[in-house]
Amino acid sequence: MQIWNQMGYPHEFTMGMDKAGHEWIVVVVKGTFDFPATPGGPVQKSAEQVPLVMADTQTGEPGYSATLWETDFAFRKPRCDVIANGCAYAPNGRPAERVPVGIKVGNWSKLFEVVGHREWRAIGPMFTTTAPQPFLRLPISYDVAWGGVDKLDPEDKLPGSYKYNPVGTGWSRTRNQRLIPGLRLPNTQAVGEDIRSPFGDYKPMSFGPIGRGWPGRIEYGGTYDQNWIDNVFPFLPHDFDERYFQMAPPDQQIDHPRGGEDVQLINLTPMGKEVFRLPATALQMTLFKEQDKVFDGELSPDTILFDPENRRFSLVWRLQQRLKRTILDFSECWIGPPTQSMLRARATGRTYVRANGADAEEEIEEA
Repeated sequence: MQIWNQMGYPHEFTMGMDKAGHEWIVVVVKGTFDFPATPGGPVQKSAEQVPLVMADTQTGEPGYSATLWETDFAFRKPRCDVIANGCAYAPNGRPAERVPVGIKVGNWSKLFEVVGHREWRAIGPMFTTTAPQPFLRLPISYDVAWGGVDKLDPEDKLPGSYKYNPVGTGWSRTRNQRLIPGLRLPNTQAVGEDIRSPFGDYKPMSFGPIGRGWPGRIEYGGTYDQNWIDNVFPFLPHDFDERYFQMAPPDQQIDHPRGGEDVQLINLTPMGKEVFRLPATALQMTLFKEQDKVFDGELSPDTILFDPENRRFSLVWRLQQRLKRTILDFSECWIGPPTQSMLRARATGRTYVRANGADAEEEIEEA
């Protein structure tokens, strides 16, 4: 398939499959924008566009560390994921023990606390924590959120894990309480919810993606039982729910943005507060099967990826169309509004060819 991209955003197409076994073409586009130089200023298209992510990336060993970004090639997302990876910064460049961090997009927001390094201490049968160490900058991820795997006993062949965040820290089982002193507490916690017990049930706090097998997501993955093995494999189970493709936790899924929404980032950059508006988010796309136009409309992004460390964010759009025979049925795709030459070539049955140079273009007759 020939793709003519008027926007300069990275793009690619692949094939997806729904739970009914139908095959679909999926076109994915990712545009990156720079934070404004001054608060409230306009965002600008980044000179260096972030490439599409081909596979999940983690902070360390897959399955044992937090996910940074998931592949951009999800089949379909019912809602819009809001994801951020980065660090907390103490306000005004002065070391602090606790720093609130937050993100706001339109009428949605999320806020939690980042706390300096602490460890568990034992006082008789009770546990307390060391005072938080002041910090200027601390990374935020599920690696430093509440949870983890209880590996305190080296002879334990089946260490337990905190199912809501098995890559975190601070949690332990009561059976290993004598080994808890010195265990690192998490650096993130819900506002007003101090962590007081290594055996507690606290909400892991981060802005990153949740694991594919974690509660809040795995419930949508469907049932993989003997019936599935015998009668459904290699297709998705009948109870698969497309909400499984959402990589953000439920409290970071929003309605698809329409553009112009207010954005605020709190203490996620040295500036302390970043304020701007989302750019126009509607992306015009047109898909053809030979001379037939099978899709012509505007798409809203289904993913917002904030990268405060590099002062930029990305929007991801995706288009799906069901295949009737093969992926080769689709001949051409336009990303962004077509030029007059593209329209004229299509109207006259000629082949459109873009000459060398960003803006140069010409038409030639079909061979």
